[in-house]
Amino acid sequence: MMIQKLIIEWLFRRRIKKKIIQVKGFKKIKKIVIIINLDEKKTCELEALIHSFKALGKSVQSIGVTLADEPPKQSMPTIIRKNDFSFFGKPKTSWIQQFFNKKCDYVILIDRSNNYLLNHVAIHCKANCYIGYKSIPGNELLTLQIAPLLENEHEDFLRYIKLIES
Repeated sequence: MMIQKLIIEWLFRRRIKKKIIQVKGFKKIKKIVIIINLDEKKTCELEALIHSFKALGKSVQSIGVTLADEPPKQSMPTIIRKNDFSFFGKPKTSWIQQFFNKKCDYVILIDRSNNYLLNHVAIHCKANCYIGYKSIPGNELLTLQIAPLLENEHEDFLRYIKLIES
């Protein structure tokens, strides 16, 4: 599966060189997708972040991504694994293809490792803005990089995202 990783990373680099889109202000957006790396120790309170966005009238969908063959025991309603993609990164299931066909306004990546599969899923969201952790080397996909404090990370994410204006 190492070759699959290389192919998906190559596809990601090709796709990321698209034109820059004008970011919509937070007040104007409707749909947010949160993609979380299930292979990392969770530090962001996902439920609290989702609740905060919904309280502000935003539609929120969360997806867990894992490189493991069997997903970890999580309470995620939707989990995507590397086995859900073909050798060339094409979705094997219709629901992932349907998800890729939808457009959202913001994608939030709860991932500190710059995970290739998570980036592959995120870039197919065709979002207006990609938000995630500041990392070294930086993730080329991200429009906004945040370095939240470990305590109450979800509050830092919310505070910075609400500041986005068009």
